[in-house]
Formats: sequence, C-alpha cells, structure tokens
Amino acid sequence: MYYFLTEQITRTFIEELRKYWSYHPKYQDIVDNIQGKYSFAERPQFGIILTNSSGNQVQLAADNFQGTVESYVSLAHVENYVGLSIEWVREDAVAIQNNGGHFPSLPGIYFIELCNEHGEPTDKSFMLDPLLFVRDETPQRVTDLQWQLLNGKYLDKTLDVYQMPGNILLHEGINYTADPDTGVIDLIIPLDEPGDFLSADYRYPAPTTGPWEIQENRALTQPLPGAVLAFGRRITPGDRLAVVINEKRGITALEYGGRWDLNLDMTVVARDVLAQREILDQSALYLWSNARPRLSTQGVEILGVNMGGETEEVYDENADDYFYNATFSLQLQVDWANWVPVDIAIRRVIPQSPDLAVQIAGLTDEEVAQVKNNFVLLEQLGLRSASDPFLTGKGGNTGRYRTFEMLR
Repeated sequence: MYYFLTEQITRTFIEELRKYWSYHPKYQDIVDNIQGKYSFAERPQFGIILTNSSGNQVQLAADNFQGTVESYVSLAHVENYVGLSIEWVREDAVAIQNNGGHFPSLPGIYFIELCNEHGEPTDKSFMLDPLLFVRDETPQRVTDLQWQLLNGKYLDKTLDVYQMPGNILLHEGINYTADPDTGVIDLIIPLDEPGDFLSADYRYPAPTTGPWEIQENRALTQPLPGAVLAFGRRITPGDRLAVVINEKRGITALEYGGRWDLNLDMTVVARDVLAQREILDQSALYLWSNARPRLSTQGVEILGVNMGGETEEVYDENADDYFYNATFSLQLQVDWANWVPVDIAIRRVIPQSPDLAVQIAGLTDEEVAQVKNNFVLLEQLGLRSASDPFLTGKGGNTGRYRTFEMLR
C-alpha cells in the first residue's frame, strides 16, 4: 500500500509542476525533464527530480475502521476465478447527476470476462454480459389461466410468482408452470377473485456488449454507465468478475483507512545558477500557494515546505563548467482508504416445499431449531465475496477476510 500511495503522490506532483512550467516562456523545455528518477540519457540543461524520502503512518482507529460505504454498485468475484483484474468499482457521480439523480444502468449482475469477441482470453479487452433484475412486475393477462412476462424470457430457477393483493407466494409445479424461453406462466387453477392479479420477480439475460478495450492503471466509465471500473496492474487474461447494481443505495463495503505523513524531496538541476534558483523558488511558491487548496480537496495536505542547500557537480573540468543543484522538500499528510466488499445480501429465505412449510408452522421454536436443512438460500449465481490474497487479514491466514490489519 505504501509504495502504491507514494507512486501516485509523486505522479500527482509531477503533473502539477509540468502543468505550471508548460506556460513559462523561458523554461518550457523543462517539462519533459520533470521526472521521478534520473532517467536521462545525458544530463539536461535543467530539470526537477522528485523522490519520496520517508513516511509515517497515522492511525485514526485501533483497527483502522472508518465506517460503512453505501452505494448502488459493488464488486463481486466469480467462483473458480482469480478476480483481481479490477481493483475497485465506484459510482460515477457525474453520470448519475446528468441522469437526473437516477442511476443510468438497470439493476442486475454484470458479468465481466476478459476475452475478445471470439471468447479467446486476453488482457486487452473484456465482454460485458448483463443479467438484469426485475421485481414486482405485473405480467400481462392473456387468459384466466395464462399470463405473459413483459420481457418474454427469464433465467431458469429465478422466477418467483405471487398472487396479489396479499403477496401470496405460488409454487411452481403446484400452482403454476412456466417456460423460461417464452416467459409464459400457466396457472393450474384461475385466481380466486376478479380483482386478483400476479406479481413476478425474476432475472433475465440482456444482450452482451463489447469488446471494451482496457489498459493497466486506467478507469472506464463507458461500458457500464453510472459505474467506474478501475483496472490495476493485475489484469489476467480469461479472468471473470461481476459488478452488482442495486435498485437503491445500500451498504456495499466496510471502509478501513487512516493517514500517512510523507516527505517528498525535489531536486532542481540547472547549468546556470540563476536559473536553478529561479526554478526552485517558483516551484516551491506555486505548490505552497496556488496548488495547495486544489490538492487539499483530493486528500493531499501540504503542511510545510523546507528549503535545502545548494551543491555543485563538475560538468567539464577543463572549461570549469558545473551543474548547480538545489533541493526543497514538502511535508505532506495523505489520506488512505481500503474498501472491503460485504457479503451478498440475502433478500429472501423460503421453505424448501409447501409440505415442509406446513410442518414447520406447527412446531415450537425449540423443535424448529432441531430441523436440519429446513431452509435454502436463493441461488447466488456463482458469486462470492471479494477478498485479496495479497493482503493479510484478521483471524490469521485462515481468516475469511484478508484485508484487515491484525492486532498483535
């Protein structure tokens, strides 16, 4: 975490300095020489080198727990796949705002497979396969015994039918039969009253989209409107993940975080001593004054600026020519956070059969506790909660979550 954080901080300040010096009429050539390392084929006329020197962690809580995260979107892993290609998913606030405050994509599970349009594994693109949720849909009445789902088809084993009003659960094979390919529901007997109707919950597959091109350390917003998909440096060909979009915001992750106190050193190199002093002075002044409020909104606080000494390096001994170096450092305080996705929520628990429901209804609480396998959970379609094997976790190496800091 420390090196990922400091790498991003260094990149942020490089971009800030390059943006500032790109408008300077005298030193525009310095832009390409503002780097994080001395990676020059030959020493330039002038340049700025940024290096991170030290860092100290500031804990805001004993176990770094900050609170819960509520969101429309969450990341889930697919069974039997590594699931590390996407580092995180977030809401796209701009897209939601442009859509009148409503999430632009329909609720469902969006399966992501890293492959091309022919299904061949690759780390250059992915295909998006939506499985959409439908809740409280009123099927169209064809006859007293036949009803039609509006989407025309559904995924087998995901249909729940209710008699309304009253929200009475009907059982397939006893009260009705249904065809997943056509979405036709055939009742065994008509509904009791003329005003009664059906309500259905189900899931149905939508057309696959893609291929969507991906790159390391890049985020995408076009494949799934309303969600930001951030790909890191662990992109694995053939990997599969899933993004779950809910109808409304709910708890999707636990947030663990804190702060780091960092020191960022900057070395100004120039062939002219006056140019070296001017570059150093203007760089420090710009970061401390103009850039400081903007960086603060990004979680990067500049606490202070320390000026260092000046040194000389021999460029040409015969001509008595030198490089002139000077350093200054920034004291920074940077926030960090890690989101641990919560388990998939259980929306409903139903009895295995009507006979078992009747049997359980006549039992006491103590007798119910003795009945084994009396309930089954709704199918989770092969999803599992996300955990990162590269991070140690609470409960030791066998702990279910591997993203907590351990207390020893």
